[in-house]
Amino acid sequence: MKKIGLGFAYLCIYTTPIQLGFIAWQIFIITSSEYSILSMSTKDFLVDNIRLLHDWIYSWFWNDLLDFVYQFPALIVSSLKAIINYYLGYWLLRKLK
Repeated sequence: MKKIGLGFAYLCIYTTPIQLGFIAWQIFIITSSEYSILSMSTKDFLVDNIRLLHDWIYSWFWNDLLDFVYQFPALIVSSLKAIINYYLGYWLLRKLK
């Protein structure tokens, strides 16, 4: 069980640069288009840039729940997710080592 926890902690820490890349991508889109920080929802980001992922997620999950979750601003949600993901991994790593 400890190995699974350590693996999850390392996964959380090592995926943080990928999340930072998505944040940089979103900042670039916001600065180069008519979107603002609050107006670009996660759904807008996915539909405009990663249509295949959007369609695949909507084919697997409950659409009303996804509509609710994807209405929030993409940059704020991505930033919070990256921060929580990194600190969760760091906390798990300290607890399990």
